[in-house]
Amino acid sequence: MPTLAVQNETVYMLQFWLITKRLVELGRALSLPVQQVDENYIVHCALKELFGEAAHCPFSVEANDGRFMRVLMYSMSHADELRQLAEIGASPMVYEVCDWSRLAGKPMPNAFFQGIRLAFNVRACPVIRKSSSGPYHKAGAEVDAFLSKVWEINDPKVPIRREDVYRDWLRDRLLNQGGCTPISIEVASFSLDRLYRRTQGLERKGKLLKRPNVLFNGELEVASTSEFRELLTAGIGRHKRLGFGMIKVRPMRR
Repeated sequence: MPTLAVQNETVYMLQFWLITKRLVELGRALSLPVQQVDENYIVHCALKELFGEAAHCPFSVEANDGRFMRVLMYSMSHADELRQLAEIGASPMVYEVCDWSRLAGKPMPNAFFQGIRLAFNVRACPVIRKSSSGPYHKAGAEVDAFLSKVWEINDPKVPIRREDVYRDWLRDRLLNQGGCTPISIEVASFSLDRLYRRTQGLERKGKLLKRPNVLFNGELEVASTSEFRELLTAGIGRHKRLGFGMIKVRPMRR
């Protein structure tokens, strides 16, 4: 029988409406090549400029109608606290990026039933960091999980389905991070996208990376209430601060 455990810290899901015109102005102010920058990167920059360290949780761009971007984000701070952070620390130009009249938030449950089954979806970047060099990559390279499997098998006679590789990738990470057991996983969509990123350090240089962009749907069972809450706020996979890895859950339909 499911058991219930209550946690003290609350996780919030927040919804922002970011003004596209203001985002373009912010990109130019940050000296970004706005014609190359993908929407997730500029949203990442906006959230960081608005909220600083409090923005280091996974987010998801849900819609873009040309005038506004609707963004969801998990946070340990509620909406009023984040707005106050922006009022204190953001410049006037950055502050105007967000339509504050439409800011909304809700607390996620302070308790999850262990054993409850939930439907989920997550947009993830299934890549693998290679620990050693090989014929097609250098040590430390970030490689598409599908290509990594193809190079590992190294036999054109062995059929390898991209969807199977991506499902296994997500299943392994959910199990390794803990908090839930995946029941079913489906690949709803896949694309290879060019993503703009900047190097770290004093001289930050921009570069374009080609990475897999996969939307997963599925079902999971909560195994640990505390670890599952940590999973939601941590996200899954690489580039979690850049628009990937936000796990959204809902009750199962009967």
